[in-house]
Amino acid sequence: MDLIQDVLLLCLAVALIAAFARRIPLPLPILLTIGGWGLSFLPALSDVRIDPAVFFLLFIPPLLFADAWLIPKRDFLRVLTPVLALALGLVAVTVVVVGYVVHWMIPSIPLAAAFALGAIVSPTDAVAVSAITEKLQVPSRVTNIINGESLINDASGLVAFKFAIAALATGTFSFVEMGKGFALLAVGGALLGLAVAWVISKLREWLSCAQLSEPMIQTTFSLLTPFAAYLAAEHLHLSGILAVVAAGIYTGWHDASHLDSETRRTAWETWSMLLFLFNGLVFLLLGIQLHTVFSGLAGQSWLLLSLYAGVVCAIVMSLRLAWVYLFAYLPLLWKMKWTEALEVRSPANVFLVGWAGIRGSVTLAAALSIPLVSSGTTPFPGRDLIIFLACAVIVVTLTLQGLTLPLVIRWCGISGDGMAEREERAARIETARAAIARVRSALSDETPALEQEVAARLIVEYETRVELLEAGEGDGLSSDSERRNSINQRLEAERGLRLAAISAERTELIRLRNGRQLNDESLRVIQRDLDNLEAGVRS
Repeated sequence: MDLIQDVLLLCLAVALIAAFARRIPLPLPILLTIGGWGLSFLPALSDVRIDPAVFFLLFIPPLLFADAWLIPKRDFLRVLTPVLALALGLVAVTVVVVGYVVHWMIPSIPLAAAFALGAIVSPTDAVAVSAITEKLQVPSRVTNIINGESLINDASGLVAFKFAIAALATGTFSFVEMGKGFALLAVGGALLGLAVAWVISKLREWLSCAQLSEPMIQTTFSLLTPFAAYLAAEHLHLSGILAVVAAGIYTGWHDASHLDSETRRTAWETWSMLLFLFNGLVFLLLGIQLHTVFSGLAGQSWLLLSLYAGVVCAIVMSLRLAWVYLFAYLPLLWKMKWTEALEVRSPANVFLVGWAGIRGSVTLAAALSIPLVSSGTTPFPGRDLIIFLACAVIVVTLTLQGLTLPLVIRWCGISGDGMAEREERAARIETARAAIARVRSALSDETPALEQEVAARLIVEYETRVELLEAGEGDGLSSDSERRNSINQRLEAERGLRLAAISAERTELIRLRNGRQLNDESLRVIQRDLDNLEAGVRS
């Protein structure tokens, strides 16, 4: 019962903090972390302990799956070279440099344990990055690089972490063996994730063809896919992270053309609610866990701990900045044509990629999964200190880089390239023209007058839409502006009348229900129809 009450309290806290966040000019992840830290002083939440295995299984698969599902597949392939350079090369460099510096700075931490810390703080967090950058106007290619990197480097960082932990227990560490192990885990995990997603998609198609399915059933299979991919990979000792990412990429590509409109709408609404709650809980739990971490270091010099944390944070942030500039410009001296895949070489864009290295849930889960003993009954050396340093990196990158990202974008004069908007407008024009052609092809001399009248109204509606979209492509001349304003005014007037009519229907519907002339079941059916109609008018 206490556990259920704690979960309900946390869910309530997520909703309340998100509501107040609409009035506070701070990114929601930062507010949730602060709120979690404040809640950790409540007696009911002061002793909350997070089981890393449960944390990974419950939160990581659905969040990563959703990010992989949503990421533009074509654009992800176009930035694969810089993504791999960051997700593999930078992770390896971070593990090595952080490991050696921490071992030199704190000799009581063995080199293998220091490597484990480097692996823990190396992955950026897909959830934190997307939550902070989703409303910022940045070039689409930069966004794709940042989001793509955070999907892949989780796997490389966690593999390095597992090898470092094993090295501490055995006393041997080999970068060659780690590389071989990563290749096996990564390739095997990705292939298994694709296989799991393919099997589930075929099952969903069969149920649909056999008329044994409905939107709720399809959405349930969608929710189970990331957990199935993760558990299958972990059972076979492969990369569960990459299995989830691969499954998400395949499912996102498959669902776009194999789901009906009602199923897509149901799945989107369900996933939106789930992601809102899970994203909030992740950062809330991070803030709560900070209290426990600080309590475990009671009695130690906070000045010295702050120095250690400052050095590790400086290394992590400066390494990333140096790496992105090195990868962006050094190959130009060698005239390597393959580096043309980067295409973000303006100093401002490169700096933005380097400054967006925010850490979050994966780093926290990895830190908390450090075993209590390294071998036999020997306590893991420096466990509390390593967890503290990992949490310090999370807090510093989340607050310092997260809070300053909007300022960096403004100071550097970075703006969105409008590529996605242009492609969307062009697609809307082509689809509207395809609709006009289809309606006209269905007409003939034998078509009844009523159908011809309906078709004429429908064609006018589509032609108006095309006219407005084409006016939006104008070069700013007054004629284009006047034409666009005229069309907009006409559409706004029509939209306003339609919404007023729908509102009148709703009012009358409630009057009929209150007057006991309509039962609740019929009320819900008609309300759903009106809701769908309003959604179409507002879109």
